[in-house]
Amino acid sequence: MKESGDGVVDATGDDAEVDVRRQLIDAATVEFARNGFAGASTRAIAIRAGAHQPQINYHFSSKEALWRAVVDDLFSQLGSFLEPEGTFDDPVDEFRQWVLGLVLFSAERPELSRLIMHEAASYNDRMNWLVDTFARPFVDRRDRVWAELKARGLTADIDDLLAESTLLGATTIPFALMPHVERIHGPVDFDRAMLERHAEGLVRAFLPGLDG
Repeated sequence: MKESGDGVVDATGDDAEVDVRRQLIDAATVEFARNGFAGASTRAIAIRAGAHQPQINYHFSSKEALWRAVVDDLFSQLGSFLEPEGTFDDPVDEFRQWVLGLVLFSAERPELSRLIMHEAASYNDRMNWLVDTFARPFVDRRDRVWAELKARGLTADIDDLLAESTLLGATTIPFALMPHVERIHGPVDFDRAMLERHAEGLVRAFLPGLDG
């Protein structure tokens, strides 16, 4: 890979093509998270990636295909923070690891929550695809664990219909809205110990029966 006189990456060879694809996904992640699908331009994505704009269509065929690649990439990263289903014998342990994993991921990669917030503000095909392809398996698992915890009398008095979105908000929104948080409180530097304490506090808040 070499750089042309105008500072744009000139991709040649198989390795270069892989690098450009990765750079486009990384750049698009930032742009889609900040501006949503409609507000993000392929020109801005290409500039951020140090690539030529036609390379987007070469690698992804369309802006929407690039958006889907971004979503796929972010959910793949999220999966690395969560233990696979069937790992736990106790739903409390599964819930605790789930909350911690979401908190750690959200602190590191708030872009997924920001991207979802843009799309979830309206009914659209992109949101439908995201939910059906990626979110629903997570929700189904979380609902199963919640039902098991509720049967044991451990859960807070939260409507089952709202429990999933309430938990999702508690584990992601503070990080997705970090510019707002830092405007109020000043710069925030999260270390692992702080995030673990926060996650455990959420577990105790959602499962008050643990202290009973």
